Amino acid sequence: MTTDGRAPGKRGRKPGVDARHGRGMQFGDHNVQINTFGPMVRSAYPEQVRRIAPARLCDREAELAALADFCTADAQRPYLCWQAETGAGKTALLSWFVLHPPPGVRVVSFFPAAHDGQRLTDAYTDVVLEQLVELTDGVMPAHLTRVTRRTHLLGRYVDAAAACRRRGERLVLVVDGLDFSYAASRPSVAALLPGRSVDGLWVVVASDRRWPVPADVADEHPLWEYEAWRSLSPYVSPQERAQWEREWEREREREREAEQARQEQEQARQERERALWEAARLLAEADARRAERDRLARERDRRLRADLEAARTSLQARAGAAGRALALVAGWTLALTLTVWLTWGFLDAGAAGVLTVLVLMAGVGAGAVLVRSAVRLGGAYRPDLRSSATWWPDVHTALVYGSQAFGIWVMGGAAAYAYSTARHERLALQSAPGAGGISFTEVLMLGFLALIAVGCYVIGVLAGLGAATRQRGR
Repeated sequence: MTTDGRAPGKRGRKPGVDARHGRGMQFGDHNVQINTFGPMVRSAYPEQVRRIAPARLCDREAELAALADFCTADAQRPYLCWQAETGAGKTALLSWFVLHPPPGVRVVSFFPAAHDGQRLTDAYTDVVLEQLVELTDGVMPAHLTRVTRRTHLLGRYVDAAAACRRRGERLVLVVDGLDFSYAASRPSVAALLPGRSVDGLWVVVASDRRWPVPADVADEHPLWEYEAWRSLSPYVSPQERAQWEREWEREREREREAEQARQEQEQARQERERALWEAARLLAEADARRAERDRLARERDRRLRADLEAARTSLQARAGAAGRALALVAGWTLALTLTVWLTWGFLDAGAAGVLTVLVLMAGVGAGAVLVRSAVRLGGAYRPDLRSSATWWPDVHTALVYGSQAFGIWVMGGAAAYAYSTARHERLALQSAPGAGGISFTEVLMLGFLALIAVGCYVIGVLAGLGAATRQRGR
């Protein structure tokens, strides 16, 4: 510089002022000032965030720990994307994190819920650009249009991340409600988010579970990566949690009651089964005892029958039975013979003798049947010698056979009397000279008496069969 204020080698040129790096100029004596930059920027957006943030965040310790780990650790992916249903508490979680960041973390945030009725892309550009400018030189460029603001926004991502790295801090961009911004504006806020090229910048976003990535987002943008997305469990207020716990406790109580009822039913069923099994066992034992008693009774009866059969069929028993049968026949024959002689003996001894022969024929017939039946029955043959019911099974049969016997008795008596008369006449005639042999009347009476004798024998056989039948029935 020369003494006259001119630069060396620049002869003839008027002195000037280099204002390329100045923030303002003053001309003249009247202090006219021309400012080329605005004042220092200080963002008040945290106050806006406090208006939507909850006074207390409950039951989000795991999510806050995940956010702190993502912001402080060397994450491989620069994006952490939360997805949840509407009303799950995404805004509450992110606003709380913005107001309470981990040490060494600088947060730049945007919440669409705080800008209702505004064009969200413009609101995002203005709000985020202001916060990024504060993190750099603090001076907002003048005369920015909508297009140039977005361009400066992309540049400030890089500048702010670099400034934070120089100060040993980490820069985190938190954007809530991407689904809301996508539905309310074109282009989308998602398209204004930084891409992979921004080093030292971590991004946390939140959206609805059914939110699609807008088409104006670049193909290589991290929002398209599936691994960057996480599911956020719905937030439950203390009142809702208490209600859920009460309902859960009631449900558990119902389950316990149902389980207790099921156990009681199962116990009752088992008790019924045990009772049925015990009853079946007792019945089986009773059946076994009854079967054993029946077997013993059958064995006893069999032995008794065998003993009785042996006693009945013994030679002594058969001989005794034959003797009883003969005694029965002989007794009744003797009684009938005495009756004959008492009734006919005084009238005609010959007729009484003939009737005695007829009675003996009946006794022989009855004895032939009874003795054989008595020998077969053996010891079981026990006739009642004094009862006429021994011979006949019932009164009707006794009357029938008695009537027949009475008829034969009368006819036999008449025939015997006629024969006796004819015989006396023949004997009287034989004593006279020239008398002949036996007369025709005598021969006829003898034949008739023979038939009556056969009838008496048949009557005796029938009476013996009746007596034998009654003995077998006993």
